[in-house]
Amino acid sequence: MYLHGGDIYRNNVKYDFSVNLNPMGMPKSCIDAGCRGVSLSGAYPDHDCEKLKYEIEKNKGIKSEDIIVGNGAAELIYAICYGIKPKKALIAMPAFQEYERAVAAWGGSVRYFDLKEENNFQLDEDFINKITDDTDIVFLCNPNNPTGNLTERNLIEKIALKCEMTGTYLCIDECFMPFCEREDEISMIKEYGKFPHMIIIRAFTKIYAMAGLRLGYAIVPDRKARESIRSKIQPWNVSIPAQMAGVAALNEKGYIEKTREIIKEEKEYLISELSKGLAEKIYASEANYIFFKGREDLKERFIEKGILIRDCSNFENLKKGFFRICVKNHNENVEFIKAFREICK
Repeated sequence: MYLHGGDIYRNNVKYDFSVNLNPMGMPKSCIDAGCRGVSLSGAYPDHDCEKLKYEIEKNKGIKSEDIIVGNGAAELIYAICYGIKPKKALIAMPAFQEYERAVAAWGGSVRYFDLKEENNFQLDEDFINKITDDTDIVFLCNPNNPTGNLTERNLIEKIALKCEMTGTYLCIDECFMPFCEREDEISMIKEYGKFPHMIIIRAFTKIYAMAGLRLGYAIVPDRKARESIRSKIQPWNVSIPAQMAGVAALNEKGYIEKTREIIKEEKEYLISELSKGLAEKIYASEANYIFFKGREDLKERFIEKGILIRDCSNFENLKKGFFRICVKNHNENVEFIKAFREICK
């Protein structure tokens, strides 16, 4: 069963608010690089993504030897589970559904930590007590998908320390972190070497709007785990166009800063309009999407108007009436609010 947004192939959609891509679209330099990559695709891609890993090292200060490049973050999540072979995983829910599916795919089981609606689904220190000696891996999404909540670095560090004590791998999904103005303050990338059991996942998919090219990477400081994870990934898993587009993305100047400006302005607009009787409750989000509560038939009503939104009722620990929309450019956001008003008449 397909559990995500973006199913434009089976719906008559004019505006897709169900996937959280950068409203600026893919940078022209990435499009041009990807097109050049197509012309070179008579050859096999570099199986080690050497140039791309060099650019990540230069851009993020990560040793290239600690990087595993993947066909999007999803491939890496599955490779991590097949490489580490966790018998028991702990996941704070709701969160990206591929964590639990990846654990189950190789044969492990999941213990859920239910984030409380009355606490606005914010992770708290009670989570630390759930990490025990028989916990093989913990998955955390920061900022969380679908809620948009950030977990502060001091709590992440406490969780990481507990994981080191129990020999538990901590996989932090930071795919939406580049949209956050407090990225430098919150991200664990600069701290990755301090915690051998910590794995960080990043993706080009969202921030550079290249969902169709599929590109992400994992930072794995533990050599044994890294080698095991790499052994579970097929050769030539990242295409030449994706590798070249990724190199171009990392050399973009001002793109992320401009993105954050647009997201901030347009998110304020959407929240202001949603607050005028359209949404039952809006949850604070520090990412490029908005999580809210509304009437249960919203997805179907929006599809009638050619708009796709993310019904979040199939997330663990959520029920009917929870939705997520991405922040798009102003004209699209205006059309969304106009359609919402018509639905609520």
